Amino acid sequence: MVGNSSSGIIEAPSFGLPVINIGLRQAGRVRGANVIDVEDGCANIMAGIQRALSHEFRTCLEGKPNPYWAGKEAAGTIVEKLKSVVLDGGLLAKKFHDLPGVS
Repeated sequence: MVGNSSSGIIEAPSFGLPVINIGLRQAGRVRGANVIDVEDGCANIMAGIQRALSHEFRTCLEGKPNPYWAGKEAAGTIVEKLKSVVLDGGLLAKKFHDLPGVS
């Protein structure tokens, strides 16, 4: 993957895909070993792509964890949470609250 999308930072490590992250848009996010940060510019991007395609880089990604994976699937977590929700009229009734000083 090449770009500056959060999917390269968050999802791609689960598949062991190399990612060339261009620029500062994703600054401050935790990164997996699959992310190669480069500044913008053709030469920088091409150098990142060459590194990502190298056998050495691809090999070093094997078995590396995704720092965003919590050890279980999101679907299972959601199902467990939904099992504890009481499905009654209170859940379905929309409630409005007037804000003080707003007319």
